[in-house]
Formats: sequence, C-alpha cells, structure tokens
Amino acid sequence: MNKKIGKLFREPLGLLTLIFNLLFILFCLFQVLYFKHYLKQSLTSKVESTLDQVEGKLSDYVRFLENFYKIPFIPEFAELPESKGWLLELVDFLEDLFKREHFLSLAIFYQKNHLLSWNYREKNIPFKECQNQIVEEGNLLKALRKATIENKEYCIYLTLDISYYKGTLKKYLFINLFFCLLTLAVVFYLFLRFTEAEERKREAEMKLQAERELAFLGRMAATLAHELRNSLNNLFLLLQASTSSSENPLQRQILNEVKSLLNWTQEILLFHKEIKISPEYFNPEDLLLELKLLAAQSGKKVEFKIVNKVDRIFGDPFWLKKAFENLVKNALQAVPEGGKISLTLKKEHQTYIFEVYDSGEPILDELKKKIFEPFYSTKKEGFGLGLYLVKKIIEAHQGGIEIENLKENGKIFRIFWKEP
Repeated sequence: MNKKIGKLFREPLGLLTLIFNLLFILFCLFQVLYFKHYLKQSLTSKVESTLDQVEGKLSDYVRFLENFYKIPFIPEFAELPESKGWLLELVDFLEDLFKREHFLSLAIFYQKNHLLSWNYREKNIPFKECQNQIVEEGNLLKALRKATIENKEYCIYLTLDISYYKGTLKKYLFINLFFCLLTLAVVFYLFLRFTEAEERKREAEMKLQAERELAFLGRMAATLAHELRNSLNNLFLLLQASTSSSENPLQRQILNEVKSLLNWTQEILLFHKEIKISPEYFNPEDLLLELKLLAAQSGKKVEFKIVNKVDRIFGDPFWLKKAFENLVKNALQAVPEGGKISLTLKKEHQTYIFEVYDSGEPILDELKKKIFEPFYSTKKEGFGLGLYLVKKIIEAHQGGIEIENLKENGKIFRIFWKEP
C-alpha cells in the first residue's frame, strides 16, 4: 500500500494533489491562528472600550461636582446627596453592560483606597501598582486602568469571564479541523479514484493491445502448425511403419521426436482455437486412468498416486481432459527421477477441485502469475502454452487456478469450478 501511494505521488497529478493538500493544511492552520488572534484582539478592544466608558463617566461626574457644585472631590463622595443621580446612572450602565457581556466585577480605587465597586468584595486591587495592563488568568481576563482626572489619580479594575469565548474557540477549532480533514479526505479519495480509473484504462488498453498481438501471433502460429502437422503426420506414419519391422534405436528416437513435434503443433492449434464448452455430467474414472497411462508412458520413474472422491463431475469432457493432461505433463517435467506426483479429485460445497501435487521445486511468488502467460516457460522444452491453455479452459468453466507452495517440499496446482 505504501509503495502504491508513493508511486501515485511521483506522478504529476499526484504531486499537485500533495502540494494542494499541504497548502490547504497551512491555510487551515492560518485560519485557526487568525481566529485566535482576532478573538484576543476583540476581547482586548471590548475591555478597553468598557474602561473608556467607565473612565468617561467618572471624569464627567468629578468635573461636575467640582465645577458646578464647587465641591472638592473626596473619597466619601459616593455618600454625598449630589452623587445619587450619578450613582443611579452608573448602576443602570453597569447592569446593562453586565447583561450584554460577560463582565464579572468592577472596582474604582482612589489613592489605593476602595471607592466604588460592582460585584467586587476585596478592599484592595490585586496588583502591586496601578498601571495600564490586561492579564489573562485561567478563565478570567483582568484589566487595570490608571486614570488621571483633575490632577487626581484613579485606578479602575475590571474582570471579564472568557470561558464562553474559549468554548467558542474550541468549537471553531473542532469545526475547522473537521471540515479541513473532510476536504482533504474528499480530495484524496477523488485523486485515488481518478488514478485508479486511469490505471484501469491503461491496463485495459495494454490488455487489448496484447490480445491483438496474441491473436495475430496465434493466427500465424496456427497456419504454420497446420501445414507442419500434415507433413509430420506423413513422416510419423512412414517412421511408424518402418519401425514396426525394425528395432533400430535411432529410428525409435526419431519417431519419439516426431511425436513430440506433433504434440507441440496440437498445442499451438489449441492455443489459437476459441474455447467453447459443452458441459455435461460424466464419470471421471476413465479420464483418470488415461492420466495414469500418460504418466507411465513418460518414461520417468516417479511415484504416481490418484485419489478420486467423486462419482461424476460437471464440465466439458474434451476440454477438462486437456486441462488435466497439461497439469500432469507439467508435473512430470517438474519432478526429478524418483519424485512423487499425486492427483486428487474432490468436491466441496458445490465446487469441484482437481489438485496436482509434485515434489519438484516450488514456484517463486513473482512467477506465479507469469507462468500462465502464453509462450512463457521456465523449462528448456515446450512452447509455454500448457498452463496458459489450462487457465483458458478453467476460466471458460467459470473457475480459477492457483498455486500453493508447501513448506515441507513440492507444490500443488489447484483448479476449481462450480457445479450449476
């Protein structure tokens, strides 16, 4: 899987998709940082604006007392009868402010002494010095404002509950992360689907081209094999007639070679021939006996065993015989002298299974698909059409073929097809 993804990203479209995803991730991170910065700036502006309003009201009233009533400002000014109107106005302002926003408390100090407060129970400010500052502590935003009015210094302390804003930030982060991941997943999914479609298209085109080349090659080979078979048949009949009256080993060897050539021409003709099956139920016993005879005539000394667990099978007798014969021939070529070959025919859950075990060398994993290609062979003899023909025959029966390498020794060629 990792290799496949790496291969996809090496292509131009894959590289562009990767760059887009990286840029989109950076965009999402920028959005988060910007929103966090914007929220912080918004809260700071909200606090500053509120402090400005409180300072403005305090400044107006101090000037009003001193200029209109000619009363010097004293720490106990809130107790003066003239202060009641201002206090009521301040209370209305704070009640409206605290309802709309998330402010918790307000306190005004004069010469470090408590002057006025709203929901504030301490006597002193929680800072050593009265300096303009805004500090975040947990879910609180604490603001301190130093105000100078008529040459007098006041300290305004304000607290804001920011738990709601932090919750809003977390929700935004979650939603933003969700949509970013969703977008990336959709883009990556569409990219994979597109590349898979392109890959299937390329494979289909390559397969079509290979089939065309194979059909052309098959027609040429079939024409050649047809002409060659006629000559070989005549030669075979002449040699057979002369060999029957002579025990010349050389003639016998020539006869066997001609017979092999005839078998090869037959394979080439079958390779070109379209496989049209006429399935029927038949007893496989005679077919298995012919396979045993085939092994005996090979001239190779092997231990040959047949295990038949069915009374009848469903399929095309002619083509199944060709498939079984080619598997047995393949096993005979693979095993050394003194090796073992075992045939098993069985039925499991409406599926027929024919297994050919041989004690020869296992098939490498990278060759398990390649050996079923036409004209591919790991042996010195043959055209490499036997296993290809087996695959075509069993696929015509809506079945399949597989190879199993055994841990102990040898391998199993297994074909299977279903009963209707």
